Amino acid sequence: MLTYQLKGRLPSLSTLGLAVEYFPRFIHRTVRLHSLDVVLLTFVLRGNGHHLIDDEAFDERGASLAVTHYGQRHDLVTDARGMAVINVYLDLKNFPLPVLPRELHQILPLFLPLHRKFQHYLNRIVRLQFDEPEQVSRPLFAIMSELEKREAGYEEAVLLHFKLFLMSCCRHAMRSGFLGQDRPSNLPRARLEELRRYLDAAYAEPHTLDTLARRAGLSRTYLCRVFKSYTGKPLFDYLIERRIQAAMMRLRCCDEKILSIALECGFNDLTYFNRKFKQLLGQSPSGYRASKPATGRN
Repeated sequence: MLTYQLKGRLPSLSTLGLAVEYFPRFIHRTVRLHSLDVVLLTFVLRGNGHHLIDDEAFDERGASLAVTHYGQRHDLVTDARGMAVINVYLDLKNFPLPVLPRELHQILPLFLPLHRKFQHYLNRIVRLQFDEPEQVSRPLFAIMSELEKREAGYEEAVLLHFKLFLMSCCRHAMRSGFLGQDRPSNLPRARLEELRRYLDAAYAEPHTLDTLARRAGLSRTYLCRVFKSYTGKPLFDYLIERRIQAAMMRLRCCDEKILSIALECGFNDLTYFNRKFKQLLGQSPSGYRASKPATGRN
């Protein structure tokens, strides 16, 4: 598989974990699936085409934003008129995300992939559709200007503009949600999606299979089967991973005790939290916190 290495070509990826490129008339007519060594945010300002992710194709029309993961095979194919596209490249393995206001901060793991282990059927590609893209694109153009001029304080300015960009995206997701993806038509999709969104928001609350089944209006056995068919994850694996993602955000953005973070994110047993965290990420919560780079985003 063709893989493009961007970290060597775009210096700001090594210093800030972030780079932005603008293609005012991007024309690409032949499919050539490839992957990147970073997370990619494709912001289509104008134009029409198709975004291909592995064996799936999604219609894209400006203004839209699509997020693809590390190593994911993808391509953006345009019509003959082309697209105006802004590419945002992020090194999320080595640079933490900015700290947003708490009500927006909890949206970030739903919007940006913190780790490939958290991929499922519904976030293989995360997509937003904008009616008025100017507010979202303005910080990106400001980032490009700062990186080009490199005036005093430009690094701080870049991170502040990136924070504004993420806030706009999270606000939009809270208002309008993400673009849906097709799932098997024989599933009770409306009920499953309502339950999934409920778990995304209420991940820290105690849940039992009985209460979740009643909430969805489905039997316990049927809910377990169709939730996995809908998301690709067993119901409580999905819930635990959502809690772990919330804990990852807290570990990187605050100095609270690990026990307090575990409790805030829905874990009542610190030993269990440590075990699940290491099982998923290959390191302990304290190790993950210590790995935050000194130049990390605040």
